[in-house]
Amino acid sequence: MTSFIKPLMVAAISIGLLAGCLAEDKKPKSTLSQATKVKVAMMKELCTHSGSIARYLKGHKNPKREARLGTPADMELRAVAMQGLAKRLKYGSVAFYAAQLEEAGASGSKSAVKEEFGPVAGGIAGAIKLDRGRKTYGKCACKKYKFKCKAPKKKKK
Repeated sequence: MTSFIKPLMVAAISIGLLAGCLAEDKKPKSTLSQATKVKVAMMKELCTHSGSIARYLKGHKNPKREARLGTPADMELRAVAMQGLAKRLKYGSVAFYAAQLEEAGASGSKSAVKEEFGPVAGGIAGAIKLDRGRKTYGKCACKKYKFKCKAPKKKKK
C-alpha cells in the first residue's frame, strides 16, 4: 500500500511544481526591437572593455589583484575588440583612437597605454551621449566602469 502512495505523491508534487514554473515564465514583452537590443548590447560591451582598461590603468595595492587586471597584451586585444565594435556601431573616432591604443598595447608599456586611452574613453562617452538623444535606445550612459540604460518612455496615443 505504501509503495503505491509514494510514487503517486511524487507525481502530484512534480506536476504542481511544473505548472507553477510554466505560469511564472510569462514575462511582459520588451518594447525594444531586436536590432535595438543588439545595438544596446554592443554599446554595453564597448563600455565593459573601456572599464577593464581603466581598471588596469588604475591598478591595485595588492600584487595578486594587480596581476589579475591584465597585461599590455590584454589591453591590445581589448583595443582590437573595441575597434571592431566601433566600426559596427559606426563610431568613427572611437575606431581611430582604438587603433592607436592597439599600437600602444603592442609596445608593452603601461604608460603608452595610459597616454592613448584618454581619447578612446572620451570618444566612447561622446558617442553614447549622441545616441542618448535618440528616443529608441532610451537614456544610456557609460560611467564608473558600468553601462546603464533607462528604457525609453512609451508614446501616448
